[in-house]
Amino acid sequence: MSYEVLFCPLYSSSSGNVSLLSYRGKTLLIDAGVSCKKLKEALDQIGFSSKIDAILLSHDHSDHTRCAGVFSRQLKVPIITNHKTWKTIEYSMGNIDKGNVTLIETGDSLEIGDIQIETFPIPHDGVDPMGFCFYAGKKKISISTDLGFVSPKVASKINHSDVLLLEANHDVRMLMTGIYPASLKQRIRGNYGHLSNEQAADMLLSLNLEKTHQIYLGHLSPENNFPDLALKTVKSILKQKGVFDSLNPSLVVAEKDKASFCTVL
Repeated sequence: MSYEVLFCPLYSSSSGNVSLLSYRGKTLLIDAGVSCKKLKEALDQIGFSSKIDAILLSHDHSDHTRCAGVFSRQLKVPIITNHKTWKTIEYSMGNIDKGNVTLIETGDSLEIGDIQIETFPIPHDGVDPMGFCFYAGKKKISISTDLGFVSPKVASKINHSDVLLLEANHDVRMLMTGIYPASLKQRIRGNYGHLSNEQAADMLLSLNLEKTHQIYLGHLSPENNFPDLALKTVKSILKQKGVFDSLNPSLVVAEKDKASFCTVL
């Protein structure tokens, strides 16, 4: 039996989000915000044919929940989320066996096999959004997207991660000069919206990255950001602050339309 940790963002953008984590025979999907066809294509792309043991849903927005119901029914995969999120999305999930739904409170911890999972609240405009930290052996993998601002409380949760998926949703200039209506621009930039590239860098600067092996910038807006721009902006700010002088974390942008490369620890 392999004791390696495998983590892969399968899709990551404001159009749809799914990540995969596998450790010691247990495999989890974090969110399911694309079509079932696209999700299966991504799993095939990375050659992953093992059974999915659970889908964890971070919040109620469709770019995180789109195919959760269909996937759960087709493959008998349990769904795990909090009570308020499930109450909001239950009707859209279709006919799900109640035995395949586990409801928790945000802030709860749970175990699936040898994977320990910690949940925590995040500042976003879902009904009860949460982020996740996964502990697999001595490794920590954290997922924190859909953040309205650089929250010290969130930073304390995702600190000291080996692998981190962090939001870099938009370039402020692109957003403010773009075609979105003023109300949507205000929502995105508000305290319950999304992190800009600069805010993503500020969040990383608030963390201890000494053990961090891989950072994925995720949840990019196709309309208000470019992968090269996000990477350039965040790298430039980190370089200015000397982050790479003594540390060497890998920094990449998670893919929008296909599986990103997998991190194996």
